[in-house]
Amino acid sequence: MEKREYRIGICDDDVEDIKRIEAALQLALRKTGQPVRLRCRSFRSGEEMYAATRREKYNLLFLDIEMPGMDGFELAAKLSMDRQQIGLIFVSVHESFVFDAPEYSPLWFVRKSCLERDMFRALRKYLQDMAYMNVRYRLKEGYGFRDLFIMDILFIECSGHELTIQKTDGGCLKKYGSLKVMEKELEGCHFLRIHKNYLVNQAYIREVGNREVYLTNGDVLEMGRDRKNEIRNAMRQYEQEKHGN
Repeated sequence: MEKREYRIGICDDDVEDIKRIEAALQLALRKTGQPVRLRCRSFRSGEEMYAATRREKYNLLFLDIEMPGMDGFELAAKLSMDRQQIGLIFVSVHESFVFDAPEYSPLWFVRKSCLERDMFRALRKYLQDMAYMNVRYRLKEGYGFRDLFIMDILFIECSGHELTIQKTDGGCLKKYGSLKVMEKELEGCHFLRIHKNYLVNQAYIREVGNREVYLTNGDVLEMGRDRKNEIRNAMRQYEQEKHGN
């Protein structure tokens, strides 16, 4: 089976702590025994990491709380405003910060004094949470089938009898069929019909406008007439279910 890859960002102003965090993360992955691969990138400031998240897709971020300039809490607040679907884990030498962390809905709080133990618990929690989101969709190709992770699908566009599956990595897949049939196949996986030609993964809807839907990657899709209230209600329900707000 192909290994699932996760893009990880580590933000800390201390180079040695970045090395310790990454080493603890890789050790934790081996302990979980999960068939996944982690691709890590480090940042020395909150401003640098935030700029990177605007250009690139990350699955999980480790944020040092105390940093010059934009600290971990400020960075988490900006990411929340952008509605980016990124898991957040706070890291700090000060255990008292754990009482302030819940305001930003992190997955976990890792203490630098207990780095290996806390890291294992944090990574295990993240992989457990992702188990549902990583459901595969079987896509028929020629005489065989191809598996596609649900969370890798940004939206599906219909043009005549051709469907274009737009992926989060910028690539796309094409197949012949009906959008109505695909909507039925993806029922229960949080896809929303915003237009007769568009079926969108709710995880990547950033904002619902008057006649457009804005996605987290910057794409803007046309919304069907008289669908605004229905779509906004669906998104409120989704946000409540996933984020509790």
